[in-house]
Amino acid sequence: MAGNNLSPRQKMIGMMYLVLTALLALNVSKQVLDAFSKINNGIVKTTKNFSLKNDDVYNEFNLAAETNPTKAGPWKDKAFSIKSKSDSLVDLIQSLKFGLVMLAEKKVTLEGENLDADGKPQPIKDIKFDDLNSLQKNKNIINIKKKKDRLSSGNFLVKEPNGQLLVDKLESYRDYSLSLIDDELLSNSIKQTLKYEVEKVKGATKDVNQTWLERNFFDMPLVAAVTILSKIQTDIRNTESDVINYLKQEIDEGSLKFTSADAIQIATSNYVFLGDSFKADVFLAAKDTTQNPLIFVGEYDIDENGQYYMVGSYDSIPVVSGKGKYSIKANSEGYKKWGGLISMKTDAGTKFYPFNGEYQVAKTSLVVSPTKMNVFYILASHPLKDGALGNPIDVSVPGVPKDKLSVSCDNGIVKKVSGGWEVFPKKPGKAKISVSAQIEGKRRNMGSLEYRVMRTPKPEPKFFGSSNNKVKKGKLTSSNAKLYAELNNFVFDIKYNITGFSVDVNQRGELVTRYAKGNKVTSEMKELFEALPVGSPIYFNNISCKGPDGAPKSLPSIKLTVN
Repeated sequence: MAGNNLSPRQKMIGMMYLVLTALLALNVSKQVLDAFSKINNGIVKTTKNFSLKNDDVYNEFNLAAETNPTKAGPWKDKAFSIKSKSDSLVDLIQSLKFGLVMLAEKKVTLEGENLDADGKPQPIKDIKFDDLNSLQKNKNIINIKKKKDRLSSGNFLVKEPNGQLLVDKLESYRDYSLSLIDDELLSNSIKQTLKYEVEKVKGATKDVNQTWLERNFFDMPLVAAVTILSKIQTDIRNTESDVINYLKQEIDEGSLKFTSADAIQIATSNYVFLGDSFKADVFLAAKDTTQNPLIFVGEYDIDENGQYYMVGSYDSIPVVSGKGKYSIKANSEGYKKWGGLISMKTDAGTKFYPFNGEYQVAKTSLVVSPTKMNVFYILASHPLKDGALGNPIDVSVPGVPKDKLSVSCDNGIVKKVSGGWEVFPKKPGKAKISVSAQIEGKRRNMGSLEYRVMRTPKPEPKFFGSSNNKVKKGKLTSSNAKLYAELNNFVFDIKYNITGFSVDVNQRGELVTRYAKGNKVTSEMKELFEALPVGSPIYFNNISCKGPDGAPKSLPSIKLTVN
């Protein structure tokens, strides 16, 4: 075992393996052999659970690559390469388990297959692993009868080339996994988990060299050998999980240390009178107070490596408190496009972020300025209800009092409030704000502006009283044990309510799941937590919540460790 370098789930599997080997040192009774079958079933279920969680990560790679193929594509390719190798190796081990049991018993019973009239699985005979369909190949092998058989595992895996083929594949898999990561702690953990070296053991008269195959399969009871192979499958899925989660984190390596970073320009006015100046603030949506960016205005392009660069003649603009101050004289009517690049220093070097905007120069003008940002959010499920949260905007037409202005939205409702207006969009997409003015007794259309409409972002789920992904057992079982959702660094102060979640824990080798409605831990969950030793992992999954817009949201899982 890798000590402090191992994750809690690796430690759990390792402890099960130590118990297995310790039991083998005792007189192997029928009860002990039956216990191996239960341990094996638990390990198989754990392996399947790892595989399902890994599939969720692969879905995130697919989404990231669709959104930004240049940035996420190479990392997705690496992740799916380790998936392919993991699947192949797990299938090889499954075929070895099948072949070993078939050699010893001349028959194999697969869970849920070949059912009799009573719905009980019956053994299958005279069939090879390659003859099974893909679903059958992944079935758990059950009802092993010759549990005490000590000859078959040594013959099949030590004397025959099957075992050496397995070792070669495992070592190749380990080396490939290590080639994908650059993290000392994770590398040491993988090396300890996938360790298959020759070791010296005490013999009758002196120490002798013994291969990993001999230590694990020579003179080993059949049911124990199958359990060891199942444990190796879990090692593979566990390593796969560590590698792909590392690769997922690497997608954002070198990005600015913000939750998100978008280049944004906000104009004081998108309409400008002839002879006046168009003015705008240019900045990143998140800010690093330790440095000011460099902001260049002009034409830019992108090279074959996805890197932005300025072209032709361009200008830099002054930056004050992280905001670039851009000003240019409007000398002609019409739409004017402008943009450029924001340059920021990161740990991985200088990064460039593009921004673009346009404004209209006209003899009469309309200004619609969101007081929060240039995006509208769906903030309320019932906009006409008192206290409903809306998107504040400021609308003005030079020379026209505000009480003479009418504001409408083609995707929602606009309410007049003290000092301005609030927009309540209905659905994601776009919203056009149109303004008309009462001028000299006539209603005149002053123009319209289009904005993006988005749902509120997902908050972060947290367990009350936890810290650094750890939690005291007393917090888990207290009367105030609950989950809550927190949204940080968002322009609006909005509240989310947890509407449900589930809890997964490993109890004596088997995955146990409990469900709750609302945000509070149930009494059944507390009973599970009471029995957990220090160091046990707890997974809070299927977390859902609702915000003021009334739309249900699924939140990411939480993993806590009992301390």
